[in-house]
Amino acid sequence: MDAFQYELTSETAINLKYEYGGEYFTFSLYRDDRGWVLHPFDGILLRNQTMCALVVQELFKHKPFQVMLAKEGILFSDIRSTVNLENVNTPIAARNEREYRDNPADDLMEFVQQHSVEEVIDYECSLVGNRISFYKEILQRMFMDNLGPSDPEFQKVQDIVRIYEQSLDMLSSLNGPNLDAGRRGR
Repeated sequence: MDAFQYELTSETAINLKYEYGGEYFTFSLYRDDRGWVLHPFDGILLRNQTMCALVVQELFKHKPFQVMLAKEGILFSDIRSTVNLENVNTPIAARNEREYRDNPADDLMEFVQQHSVEEVIDYECSLVGNRISFYKEILQRMFMDNLGPSDPEFQKVQDIVRIYEQSLDMLSSLNGPNLDAGRRGR
């Protein structure tokens, strides 16, 4: 298996797999209203900002990744991450050692202070929306391969789409008029 692999899932979404330290890490690169977003799917990267920064630093230096970005017309400056990678261009040795000492609860509090509930809900809606698109593309490919609603695997993927769509509706409703009505009633 190559150290770097990618799959274009749509014009606005790319799945990436990158080897770092003998382990493969999975990312999604997708476009939203503000540009391209790099999202890690591995728990170790989501829980550990420093590890995520290390992997992303190396990914950005990896020539096949750079070539893929160039082919797709994606500028480095247009990419942001769902994990706070502030100082990503600063050498690790020069970073404040706070990252290694502090309680992970500090990162949580920083996140809470920097984002409104509405922003978090919007962010989650965009993630769920991207998953819906991803699975709908899988359904299209399955259909092109002569699989349809009578196939058990096709049905399961349809169920995944349905569950994500229900989740998106529920998440979206949190930022809807009901939220404002709930605030006025307090």
